[in-house]
Amino acid sequence: MAEPSLRLRLRRARRRLSFLALRWLLRCAGFARARRLGSLFAELQFWLDRGNRLRQQQDMAAVLGRAPDDPQVAAQLRQAYRINSGAVFEIMAMMDRRQNAGMLAAHCRIEGLEELQAALAHGRGAILLAAHMGNAALLAIRLADSGWPVSVVYREARMMSAGFFQDGLARYGVQGILANTGLRAYGQMLGALREGRIVFVMMDQGVKKAEDGIVQRFLGKDMPMPAGPVQLARHARAPVLPVETLAADPVWRFAIRPPVALAGSGPLEADLARLLQLTERQVRERPQLWSWHHRRWRKYPLAGSD
Repeated sequence: MAEPSLRLRLRRARRRLSFLALRWLLRCAGFARARRLGSLFAELQFWLDRGNRLRQQQDMAAVLGRAPDDPQVAAQLRQAYRINSGAVFEIMAMMDRRQNAGMLAAHCRIEGLEELQAALAHGRGAILLAAHMGNAALLAIRLADSGWPVSVVYREARMMSAGFFQDGLARYGVQGILANTGLRAYGQMLGALREGRIVFVMMDQGVKKAEDGIVQRFLGKDMPMPAGPVQLARHARAPVLPVETLAADPVWRFAIRPPVALAGSGPLEADLARLLQLTERQVRERPQLWSWHHRRWRKYPLAGSD
């Protein structure tokens, strides 16, 4: 394997220092101030990174069927920056130090627990399919704190300290499954479902390498999307329940919806498209809650724009 270039090494070092600085800052500020702090950082990013912001605004407007200069689109994008950066800061604070259960409970409301209970009654576990819409990690932690067996599939970036998420999730009694390990991660997910656990996954930002996914049209862009959740549901015969983020203020509000009707056989593409369509609908209904500035989705051009 070739040595990374000097520019790449410097970029990784800068990200690593940024992570350490942010971790220190959040330790000083605490969870209660993390969201406000993240919103302030988002404001700076929104106004200073003008080039990226304008491209995202154009893409967002096209997805929503509005004019690129529609002031409502700009306002919703700005809100999305604030909401999701605030969520990231909260998640980092939660993973770095175990937070008071009562305080976390006060920041989260969950609807549809009866759907989850009914799905688990079949003894094959359940897959909760969430999206990058606010602090979904708080939902998983709240479920675990209430006695539900939860496994969270996550990715670990190079900039983070080794085991940052794994150790953080374990503090709340949540099993962490590192998606970066490929087949090993899939085996852990399958094992969790066979034990009757809840496997918490996201698939709305695609995969890093095209060969690891299936190209699908998602929010106006053709990009490789992970087929793992569909394969997992078929292999384990486990139900897939969508998780919707309903609101960010005054507290996070989530809803667990009934299981999705999937074909369960034949090509994976049809079932994958079905799950992506459900996520698309959520984003279009509440565009201010989705992370439009996530680096994976934003790097792809809109279909037909070449």
